[in-house]
Amino acid sequence: MKILVVEDDLHIQRLIRETLEADGHRVTATADGNEAAAWIDGQLFEAAVLDVMVPGRTGFELCTLLRANQEIPILMLTALGELTDKRDGFSAGADDYITKPFDPEELVFRLHAIARRYQKAAVPAIQFGDVTIDKRSQQLTIGTTRLTIPRREFELLHQLASFPGRVFSREELIEHVWGRDFMGDDRTVDVHIKRLRTRLHQTEAITIETVRGLGYRLEVKS
Repeated sequence: MKILVVEDDLHIQRLIRETLEADGHRVTATADGNEAAAWIDGQLFEAAVLDVMVPGRTGFELCTLLRANQEIPILMLTALGELTDKRDGFSAGADDYITKPFDPEELVFRLHAIARRYQKAAVPAIQFGDVTIDKRSQQLTIGTTRLTIPRREFELLHQLASFPGRVFSREELIEHVWGRDFMGDDRTVDVHIKRLRTRLHQTEAITIETVRGLGYRLEVKS
């Protein structure tokens, strides 16, 4: 993968670069958020590792820029215990966080895990146990029961199921499902989640979890 790395601690930046290159990836790295923003405007990346606080554009701003142009795995770096950073990062569209100090191999493992989610999202039909979410037919199948559900509900479920384990803020779900021009409020998401939970009560394969103060995520039960 071609990976963008934005980290202003040059020791950590070098460590990330060397670890990712050893794993077979191509790395474009910078310590400056403004330089990264210029690259995002002119290049396509396949993944990104962004430190939250860098000179120029912050990691949050860069994450938002990437999400506006590319649907790629984004892993953010944050200081220990910074819950506010995590909330803001998930709102900006981050897939996952890793806390400093970290084991470089863990960073690689997490990127691989996120990348697998994106590969799953590209598959027309998503399956978890007895649940199948088929984008082609816009149908939800639970066991032997096939359900045709309202379009917005289906799109909301498909978005969550495409990236199991990833936290989506209400604002992000509205943008993905209803579009940026939506004039309602985020309670619309809550209403649709409630309806989906009612439909999913027949299965134990997946659940839609509320992440307090952040949003929602789809959990796959083993």
